[in-house]
Amino acid sequence: MEKGILLASLLGFAVAGHTLTQDHPDHPKQQASETKAAETKAVVEATVVGENICLGCALKKEKGAAAQCDKYGHRHALKVTSVTAAGKEQPEMKGWVLHYLDTDKGQPFIKEHHGETLTLTGKVYSGERVLEVDKQEDAKKPDHPDHPKK
Repeated sequence: MEKGILLASLLGFAVAGHTLTQDHPDHPKQQASETKAAETKAVVEATVVGENICLGCALKKEKGAAAQCDKYGHRHALKVTSVTAAGKEQPEMKGWVLHYLDTDKGQPFIKEHHGETLTLTGKVYSGERVLEVDKQEDAKKPDHPDHPKK
């Protein structure tokens, strides 16, 4: 009986030791997750290019959502096609949907520019997926009938 308890205790210590090794800061898996966490909490000055989409219209078209944009109006966000920060392309942000921070400079993009391809500069709060617009660099009207020109 004592041998069984001793064996169970040794097995428990071995499992605990292995678990502690997995959580060690020098372990590559831990370093990768810490790096990823730091990246997602970053605030980055950037130039962002993307399509100004209405979230309700997109969800209604793609997933059958019960959006009522005709009644409540469009609420836009930027579907990212490219991001440049500190002169470097940020490919991990391609495809992100960035919501606009409610500021005076952000309001025109929240309420207008439906379907336009925009080039905006400002701060990207990557962990929250929010864009604080500083200025508009460029805009291109959509060429397809799904987006009304305004």
